[in-house]
This record gives sequence, structure tokens and C-alpha cells, in this order.
Amino acid sequence: MYSEGSEGFYTDDFMFDVMGIEELPSALYQYTSLASLEKILASRTLRFSRLDTVNDPEEAMASDVALAASSVFVSCWSGTEVEQIPMWSMYGQNLSGVRIRLPSNMFVGRKEPMIFEKGGALLTVETWHSINRKPPAMSTNSCAIIGPNKIYYSDDPAYRNRPLVYRHAGTAYFYPHDLGMVKGTHWSYEQEWRFKIAALSFEAQFPDDEYFNNVTLDLETYPVEAEALFIPLAPTAINELEVMIGPKAGSATRKEVERILGEHAPSATLTQSQIKIR
Repeated sequence: MYSEGSEGFYTDDFMFDVMGIEELPSALYQYTSLASLEKILASRTLRFSRLDTVNDPEEAMASDVALAASSVFVSCWSGTEVEQIPMWSMYGQNLSGVRIRLPSNMFVGRKEPMIFEKGGALLTVETWHSINRKPPAMSTNSCAIIGPNKIYYSDDPAYRNRPLVYRHAGTAYFYPHDLGMVKGTHWSYEQEWRFKIAALSFEAQFPDDEYFNNVTLDLETYPVEAEALFIPLAPTAINELEVMIGPKAGSATRKEVERILGEHAPSATLTQSQIKIR
């Protein structure tokens, strides 16, 4: 377990030694609806949702920063090629939606993710994204995406509700590496891999002053304004798209998926779920 005064537990050693991650997945899977599929392909972008808007209300808690989840945007995937009935049921339109497969380096520029000592994998994209907050809080611009990294499942509050700020000699050090990387064990069936974008820079140093404590860390009075970010996908990644139709989907669904792919991703591969279910 990490030390309370440390800079976080989600390190390369933790990934290898504790989580048993030997390599990053080359492809990722997402169960979704036909409407979401069309939005992704028509816009050529991937939605990153703010963590305080997702289905787990206990996501990304911090012991020293209220509303910390509102400072993180995520795109959630599965690294498991084998079909998962609970995922079809919860996210795949009640077994009648689709599962998409994309290469893990799916964003514009097709940069390969690299694993760093702290925070896990990170990649860059050839576009910039902005996260705006209510003034006078500072907004951020970045071309970095953290991930893909696998979620760690634990019910231990030491992992799930930990500090983000460390203070020494008038300087505040912000270490949100672990934020949004832990979920309760009741979610472990998802075996989730996650891309993440943070509103506050990793390992940033701030004067430990009134502005930092009463503005930068006050996400209620000076909130993050957007509820989602949209990051461009590489056209060549869309050409590698594979779409699987859910086990309960009928002929009308297949025709609609064929229409969507014909209009927006003619090179995509279309398959049918191998699960037999009444």
C-alpha cells in the first residue's frame, strides 16, 4: 500500500507487480448504442465525459479536494476480446446495441502510449483541447491524454479517497495521478481500461497561498464549465473499426448499422455476436 505522504500509488511498479499488467492492449472495446455509434462516426470524435456525470457516484473522490471528480474527463473501454453479457446488458442497449473495436492508438496522430514511472500510460494527440473554469480560476490547454490505463478495483478507502495535495515550505504540490483510477470491487466485472484528461496539471507546483486554496481548489465556486470533451479520432483508426451487433439485435438493427457504416465508415468490419440467448 502507498504511504499517506507519498505522491500516489498508481506507478509502473504497481501496474506490473500488483495488477499483473505485462503490456498495454493493442485494441480496446466499447459497448454502446446505435445512436452513440453514429455520433462517434459522424463527428469523427470520441466523447470524454466528466467523472461526476457518470453512473458511479463514488468515482474519483479525494480526501482534501471537494468535487474532485468534476476535474477529470474519461473515456471508458474494455480490454477483453471475449464478449461480456453484463457489459452488453448495461451499456449495449440491453443486448441489442453494438460493441466497437478500435486500436488503442486511435487518436489523431496515432501516437503510441508510453508507460511512465508515475500515473501509468500517457499519449499525445496532434490537436489541443481546452478545459475552461469560471474565472478567476485558470483554464488549461493540453495535447496529452493519460492512458489507456486499467482501473484498480478496491474497497479500501486508502485507495479510493486519498489526498491530492502535498505541502512543504510554502509550496503546494498537486499529484492527481491516482484520481479516477480506482473503483469499488462491485464494478470489477467490467475490467475497465480508461483514457483520462485532467483539468489540473499533473505534478504542478503552486504557491501555497489564498488563490491556490480558495480559487484553484474550489471546484464548487469556480467549476469546470464543460461536461464533456470531444477528442478527434484518426481517420486511419476509423478504417480499422470493427462493429459487432448485439446478441438480441434483429434484422432492423443490422440494416441500421449497415447504413451508419456505409455513410461514415465504409472500411469497417461488421460481425454478429456469437452469444446465443433468448
